[in-house]
Amino acid sequence: MTDRNGLDFPIIETDRLILKEIKVEDAMSIFSIFSNEEIMKYYGQFPMNSLGEAENLIEIFNDNFRSGRGIRWSIFLREENRQIGTCGYHNWNKRHSRAEIGYELSIDAWGKGYIKEALKVIINYGYEFMNLNRIEAVVYPENEASIKCLMNLGFKQEGLLEEYAFFREVYQNLIMFSLLKNNIK
Repeated sequence: MTDRNGLDFPIIETDRLILKEIKVEDAMSIFSIFSNEEIMKYYGQFPMNSLGEAENLIEIFNDNFRSGRGIRWSIFLREENRQIGTCGYHNWNKRHSRAEIGYELSIDAWGKGYIKEALKVIINYGYEFMNLNRIEAVVYPENEASIKCLMNLGFKQEGLLEEYAFFREVYQNLIMFSLLKNNIK
């Protein structure tokens, strides 16, 4: 896939992971992740009910790339060639050189350091290729694993955003984290 600036979708590899474009063929994997209540309780939406919803989400991710509003990678385990989640940027504000990072993993991949490994490389990508100065993350206060991961990567907690978002029919408190380019670990 090529974005509006003529750039091909970047593939990023780590020791254990391959981050690549999310394709319609990944819809079943996306659906299995996004239909799980345990995963979605911190995502800000209700679990998916149909494969069509997964296909629509893939199109949203891809449209964000084509239009220059963000980028979302599919996370594959290198040895198994199996998708275990997604990660990337949304709410990309080019004028202010900032974007929000987001991610999720299938439950069987939790606690193995995969998200930290993926985020390290996309953080570098954001600073090097997207010209970001600030990377933001908003996290539910109850999402202890995500908070720990972000802090281990050098993100700073900026504060509680009271009733910041209307997710799942309720106003939700979220914690704002940021990582500035000159504060990279």
